[in-house]
This record gives sequence, C-alpha cells and structure tokens, in this order.
Amino acid sequence: MKKTINISALLFLFFPLWMMAGDINLETEYKLLDDAIAKSDVYVQEREDRIQKSKAILEMTSDVKVQYEICRRLYDEYHPYVNDSAIYYIDRCITLAEKMGDRTHAEECRLLLAYQCSESGMYHEAMDILQGIHPEHISEPWNLKSYYSTLAHLYNELGYYCKVPRLQREYYARGDAYRHLIDTTICSSDEALQIKEMECFAAGDARGALHYSDLRLKQVKEGSHEYAIVAFYRHLDYRLLGDSVQTRYWVTQSALSDVKNAVMDQGAMWELANMLMDDGDMERAYRYIRFAWQCANKFNTLKRNNQISPVMTAISDNYETSLKRANHLMLILTIVSSLLAALFLGILFYSNSQRKKLAKARNELSDSNQRLEQLNLQLSDLNSQMRETNLKLNESNRVKDEYVGRFIHLCSFYIDRLEEMRKRVNKMVKNKDLNELYKFTADSELRDNNLKDLYEMFDSTFLHLFPNFVNDFNALLKPECRISLPDKETLNTDIRIFALIRLGIEDSSRIAEFLHYSVNTIYNYRAKIKNGALCDRDSFESQVKAIGM
Repeated sequence: MKKTINISALLFLFFPLWMMAGDINLETEYKLLDDAIAKSDVYVQEREDRIQKSKAILEMTSDVKVQYEICRRLYDEYHPYVNDSAIYYIDRCITLAEKMGDRTHAEECRLLLAYQCSESGMYHEAMDILQGIHPEHISEPWNLKSYYSTLAHLYNELGYYCKVPRLQREYYARGDAYRHLIDTTICSSDEALQIKEMECFAAGDARGALHYSDLRLKQVKEGSHEYAIVAFYRHLDYRLLGDSVQTRYWVTQSALSDVKNAVMDQGAMWELANMLMDDGDMERAYRYIRFAWQCANKFNTLKRNNQISPVMTAISDNYETSLKRANHLMLILTIVSSLLAALFLGILFYSNSQRKKLAKARNELSDSNQRLEQLNLQLSDLNSQMRETNLKLNESNRVKDEYVGRFIHLCSFYIDRLEEMRKRVNKMVKNKDLNELYKFTADSELRDNNLKDLYEMFDSTFLHLFPNFVNDFNALLKPECRISLPDKETLNTDIRIFALIRLGIEDSSRIAEFLHYSVNTIYNYRAKIKNGALCDRDSFESQVKAIGM
C-alpha cells in the first residue's frame, strides 16, 4: 500500500479514553490483526506456491505468447510483494511483446514499469521511461489513460516527498493537470470513482470523498488487495473529517487485508503504528512497526525504509524512556523492601522480648498454682485450664517463631533476586537490547518459579511443624474421601487450604490470594472436603484447627 496524496502531518492532539464508537471495537480489530500477523508465514507461503508454479510453467514453455502471459502473471504476484522481481518480470514482458511485434502490450508494460518505479521511489527512472513515450504516438485510448495516470501519480509522489514548498506546489499542480487529462469514460468504474474521491479529498471535502469511497467499497471483495487500497484511502477521508475511531478502524482493515494477501508494501501498517505510538500503546506500536520493517526489507525499496525509520526511532526512544522509568521504580522497590526487612527485624526483636517476659510470668504463675493447689482444691480445674492455655500459647509461639524465621529468610532471598533482576535489566538497557528485555519482561516463568519456591517453602515449614497433619487430617474423613499425596514432602491444594486454616487463616479471600485461585474455587474446595467428613460439617474445621495440639 502507498499513499499518493498530500495529507496533513498533524495528527490528533487528544484521543478518547474509550476505544469504541457505535459498533466499532478497536481492541477487537487489533486482536484480529495480531492473529493475522501470527499466521503471516502461511499467507506468504500461499503466494510463494503460486509464484513457483508459474515459474515452473515458464521454464517448460518456448511459446513466446505463453511466456508473455506467465511473465505478466508473475509481475502481478510480485507487484506488491518483491519490487525487484516485479520490475524484472514487467521488463521481460516488454521484451517479449516487442519480440511478438505487439506494440500495444509493449506500451502497456512500459507504463506499468514506470508506475512500479514511481511506487518504489525510483522517480528518475520513471521519468526517463515516460519521457521516452510520446502521447501522440500511443495507439490505444486505455494506454493513453494509463500514461496520464502514471504521470499524475509520479508528480503526486514527488510533491509528497519534496521539502521545497515552491517545488512541492509545482509538482502537485502538474499532477492535478495530468489527472484532468484522464478520460474517465474509458476508466474502470473503480478508477473513475477513485479519481473523484481524490479530487474531493484535495479540495478538503471529506463528506464528498466518503460518498465516492462508499461506492468503491461496494465494488470490491472484503479482504482482497483492492479492498485494502479502498480502506487505506477511506482512512485518509475520515482523518480529514476528524473521526479518530473510524480513521483507526479503516487503516487497521487495510493493514489486515495486506497481511492476509502477503503484501510486503505495508503502508497501512506503519501508519497504524504511528497512530498507536501517539495513543501511548507503545508495545503494540513496536510490534507493528517491526513487522512493517520486515515487510519493507522483503519488498526492498529505499522509499519505504525511509518512511519507517523515523517511526522506529521514535518508538525506540519512547521504549528507552519507559525502561528508565522501570529501572527507577525497581530501585524504589528495592529500598522499600529493605525498609520492610528492617521493620520485620524490629518486630521480631520485640516479639522475642515479649515472649521472654511471658515465659517468666508463666513460670511464676506455675509456682503460685502449686502452692495454692494445697490450700484450695477448687482451684485445680482453673489451674488445669491455665496449663492448657499455656500449652496452646507455647505451640503458637513455636509456630510463630518458625514462620518468622522462614519469612525473614524469604525476604532476604527475594531482595537478592530483585538485585539480580535489577542488574540484568540495567545491563539490557545499557546494551539497548530491547528484544531481550521485551522477552524477559513478557515471560511469566519468573513469577511461576517464585510461586513454586513459595509453596515449597510453605509446605516444608508446615510439615516440619506438623509432621502428622496429613494422617490426622485423613482420620477426620470417610475412607473413600481420604487424600493420598504422591510426594510426602509436597502438599496438594486440598491439604494446603486446610493447612492455612490450621494456622488461623480462615477467610476464603485471604486463602485465595495466597494460593492464586478465585474465592469461588476456594469455597468449592472447602465444601467438597467437608462433604466427606466423618463428623458434622459445621464442626469439621474446628477439629482441623485442633490437630497437633
């Protein structure tokens, strides 16, 4: 796809917070485009298969007319696919037409060659070809129409990329003059409508341009290469109208059709990437501009590479800025983690001090109870209750001490990991290895490994504190509902939920947060286990909390 019209470089200053307008959901359209890009190799292979079949037939035939038809077919395949090959085969068509003495087709192919050169930025070559053709000697009216169309296209291209205002105005004036010479009565319906659409656009009449675009849209098959061209011009009309959602919708439709047709001349894709960059969607803009860059390298024209390079540079700069912010945030998180570790050390020291005071008070109370036991038998029951309370307190202290120690170790472990990650990200930023950084930050393996380590540490600590918990827990269940663990060192989700309940974490939302399940899933697990209890459902969890006491 190419745009051959002078459009304003000023994009929208504000983009709506929502992504929908009427029945258009841009996020859905972007998802369709993402899926098509993922399957782009399949579409490219389909075009390659057609090309290889035509080349095989070409090698097998010696008939000049057949050779001409196949070379023309190969030009049509390569025209939006590989520029050098398209030029080669249309040039070969000229030679074959001259060999047959077919002046009309020779003229037609020279005009196609001139158009291909102007499309790919070879303006000097296109001008040389056109200057070698004299309009008064052109034999057929449709070739004369193509001659003026090609000149109009060439001067519009020169005007669009010219940086000298005076020359730019002159080029556009020449393009308009040649377009007015085109006899639309011999044009195809789509060509005539396109000329009228371009005239309305050049005059700033967006509504008029869209009227002719609507008529063109009815004549093309959705998803075809012709549909991509109509959609591209349509996005320009909506941009002129100031409708940002429709602009993005139609440029996305154009890019989607280009991808599915294995078109390497990706004008729509880099336009869309530019818009997404302005919208702040840097990740998607970066993916699209990289794909457009790969297509441009395949098509192999300096013009398209020059168009894409500034967009790639802008996106890369924004990426670098984002990485610096991420690095700064990482530093803040490291400092916060260190402060939290210091806070937990203080809590541990205070807890230990309180535990010693409590142990001393318990010993004094035990001595008093022994003396009072001889004086008042009625107090024996109370003393028994106090001893039971002390045993529970000892057990709580033991569990707390174990988990605090493990938690401090875990904090230290994750501080080291954060530091390693900071160094790694810093190294990738320093080396500007954006590809590696993207893969590193997009991969969920680090999160999964951290969760695995957390659960392993939880299981190990819990089984260390309550080595007979699994057996005692199964004793509360019916034989057919008892749980067998393949690895005695690792708990499954059922056991892990009730292990948390044993530790005093009874709220399903807190359990769901720890185990990374939904609250409904936790409710279902708890209900399933309680349905298999030997005792009453309502007292089952109370008995679980008494295990190991």
